[in-house]
Amino acid sequence: MKQIQKQWLASVPWQTVLSINLALCQAQKTEHKPSAKGYVAAQQAWAAAMPKQMTLPDVLEVCKKCYNLAPFVFNNGNTFAAIAKTLIEDSLKTVPPVEAQIIRATVAHYVAGLVGKRELLNILAHFEAVLKSAPATAPVPPVVAAQPQKPANQSATPPIQSAQPSH
Repeated sequence: MKQIQKQWLASVPWQTVLSINLALCQAQKTEHKPSAKGYVAAQQAWAAAMPKQMTLPDVLEVCKKCYNLAPFVFNNGNTFAAIAKTLIEDSLKTVPPVEAQIIRATVAHYVAGLVGKRELLNILAHFEAVLKSAPATAPVPPVVAAQPQKPANQSATPPIQSAQPSH
């Protein structure tokens, strides 16, 4: 995951960043307002990063940079941490819930400056190991036609039926 490069921000235009900040401000009954100092710089940094192929640590660095530029009066940390968590959500589908929560929290705390780069990279290394060991989503088995019944005098072990995982 650390080494996979993709356009992480291609589907997250600046307007989405604004919408997330607006929603967070409304929920907290605070003013959604761009800051005079960091708004333009953050918007430009975001626009420059959108088309780029990046690794996960690189895109998290962009989120952290924009957080540090403080483009909004309120909820900068919550805004960029929410985006970072959303970016990794698809990758967490096969990860056990506790590990997924550790990863989400680490990513969010890194963006907000509460976790260092070394800790982030350690967690991402763990994330790779967990993903490699996690079972892939199993395909739905084909419907098997009914088997002919064996005569009553033959002993047969019934097939083991396994429950389908719920998604």
